[in-house]
Amino acid sequence: MLSADQVAHYQSNGYVKVEGLLSPSEVDELNGEMNWLIDEWWGEDSIGWRGPWREAYLSEDEQYATKAVFISSPHMYSSAWSRIIFHGELVSSLQSLIGQDVQWHHTVLHAKPPEIGTPFPMHQDYPFYPHDGPNFVDCLIHLDPTPPESGCLQVVPGSHRDGPLEHVTGEHTRPYLPTDMYHPDKVDTVSVSAKAGDVIFFSYYTIHWSDVNRTDSWRKSVRIGYHTPDTRPIGKAADEPNNNIMVGGTKQHRQEPKLTYR
Repeated sequence: MLSADQVAHYQSNGYVKVEGLLSPSEVDELNGEMNWLIDEWWGEDSIGWRGPWREAYLSEDEQYATKAVFISSPHMYSSAWSRIIFHGELVSSLQSLIGQDVQWHHTVLHAKPPEIGTPFPMHQDYPFYPHDGPNFVDCLIHLDPTPPESGCLQVVPGSHRDGPLEHVTGEHTRPYLPTDMYHPDKVDTVSVSAKAGDVIFFSYYTIHWSDVNRTDSWRKSVRIGYHTPDTRPIGKAADEPNNNIMVGGTKQHRQEPKLTYR
């Protein structure tokens, strides 16, 4: 479990990095499986998030030149990525932050290829999967060394205390915070560089962004989201099942209807 200082850091700043949470052998297996997934299933890439924010973050020459690879639900293709959802030290760290009862929500890869790997604008993760409370933690598992020049995670410490913020949304873009108020030139951020096997835990209210990967190596990280079972999705009726997987503790009776044959 996390130390008292680590928990206090998360509560105060909205994030905490745990070094070496995954062993080198675990990283090797997960990285090998992810490389296979990229090559075999999802080798196509894109420029990353589209939207007018790119004009504020990239030069004109780079705005449509960046590259990214995204893979949702790698556990659907790889047993190694199924097992990681239940990783003992990962789950116990989460229990230190939000309590014994922990429910898995999603897994997604964000990979930045070498030299021009896409940036991400300042945003919170909340608009992507809004829930009705603060006990939602994203875990960023690092498969590669991630120094600042590779486009590591950048956070605004303490920003989680402001709760959900209004984002620019629409069919033309993924959610991002308005660039006239929230931009690296206007808001101080902290670089959270990491080594392969490190995991960064951060609140889905924490404002964060990342720069272009300008190194000659990949920057692969996988975000896994977890929350308490009484933290419910916005827009779902109270009697609608929320059948995500329990990875720690139990889901209490009456938090949602029981499953049954129809």
